[in-house]
Amino acid sequence: MNHKKESFNSIGGFFKRGAALLIASAMMAAFAFSVSAGGNTLPASGNSAYDMRTSKRTSTTTASSDDPTNSTTKKTTARESSTTSTTKPTGAEVNENEVEEAVQTATELNEDGTPRINAGGAVVMDCDTGMVLYGVNENSQMPMASTTKIMTCIIALESGDIGRTITVNEECMKLLDGTQIGLKPGYKITMYDLCVAMMMYSGNDAANTAAVAVSGSIPAFVSLMNEKATQLGMLNTHFDTPSGLDQFSDGAHYSTAYDMALLGKYAMQNSDFRQIVSFKARNIYYDEFPKGRMLVSHNYLLQGQQYGYEGCDGIKTGVTNLAGQCLVSHVTSKEGLSLVCVTLNNLNRWNDHKTLYNYAKSLYEQVPVDPDISAFDATVVGGNKKHVQVECKPGETYNVLKTQSKDVVREVVFDDFLYAPIAKDDVVGHLRYSVNGIVIADYPITATEDIRSVTNGWFTDYIKAIRERSKNAD
Repeated sequence: MNHKKESFNSIGGFFKRGAALLIASAMMAAFAFSVSAGGNTLPASGNSAYDMRTSKRTSTTTASSDDPTNSTTKKTTARESSTTSTTKPTGAEVNENEVEEAVQTATELNEDGTPRINAGGAVVMDCDTGMVLYGVNENSQMPMASTTKIMTCIIALESGDIGRTITVNEECMKLLDGTQIGLKPGYKITMYDLCVAMMMYSGNDAANTAAVAVSGSIPAFVSLMNEKATQLGMLNTHFDTPSGLDQFSDGAHYSTAYDMALLGKYAMQNSDFRQIVSFKARNIYYDEFPKGRMLVSHNYLLQGQQYGYEGCDGIKTGVTNLAGQCLVSHVTSKEGLSLVCVTLNNLNRWNDHKTLYNYAKSLYEQVPVDPDISAFDATVVGGNKKHVQVECKPGETYNVLKTQSKDVVREVVFDDFLYAPIAKDDVVGHLRYSVNGIVIADYPITATEDIRSVTNGWFTDYIKAIRERSKNAD
């Protein structure tokens, strides 16, 4: 009996050890899959992918700044080791009104003081010069979710008569999912309100309706989007939908952080666009809401919002399961800087944008403007006076990168001859500051008096005709 019992225990121990080995093997396989998934989800850049349904980070790697293909494993922090690795899903778009924001954490800094951004791609650009002040994988192609609507909105606004009434039709209802304002065929709404709905509320039905109103069909509008992208120099971008719903695009809808910064920079030059993206709350009107429906902006980085940043006056959020959380924002700083920031696939987008703006502003210094234009000799031809009195009223300072402050060139730019008639406040020249041929500050020189023509205008017209002919010849 003792022998049999001993044998029975041995067999039981064997099964116990076997079960333990199976569990250990399964855990190792799961870990290997998790690391593999994390490594293939994003370019190696110290960034992390995540599942929008669980907000859990995947494993993280860091790339060499010299060689983007030379990546090394990042040391795991205590906070990171407690999270669960997952693969990033595809599928239906996340409704932006129902996104539960991840807890925003302080953005860490690298040893050189640059921000350590956990994003698939990131960039900060100076809108006045187009200079990139910071970038991580800024030219890596990836989906950009509803930040797509920046392009849809600016094309719609540039189509003219933004107050015109649009009738929704069946074409507008194609390829719809995620966030919508509830438009139906036959509903009427103005183009302006469609732009408000797509930018503030991220209405995919609003984006589709605007697209069809402009081009007649969604495919025709998509072609227009890609043409515009080419014009703006967005060389690593391809649009496949007006809304950003990437589950319908089969990988054909993508951009880069740099290209989206170019788009944001361009769009913010449009006064109607700037107004729309600055709204925190706004009423729109359509059939279901004849007395108005109040929309609230998803951009919580706007000054005065939940994660507000001083001077933030736009632009657009975006979220899909495939793209993750995206944000294109703009800041007009009290120092006079115009900056656009983009992060793609970034859970910590609000704090990361704040840190990126703080870092970008720290790169600049303010230099006093020299308003002396006494050397400006404005000679007038064909007028009742031979010279015109002028003035220049620049700001007290201009911004220049600290590394370029010794390379600034100051110049007064004007024509050798001015032609009458000249009206008071007409711009007759410019006071400019530039670095390596790039203008960093430009102040108009204006006339302080009227100069009457003594040739009844024929001489001025003659000179203008000669100039125009010379330009065409060149």
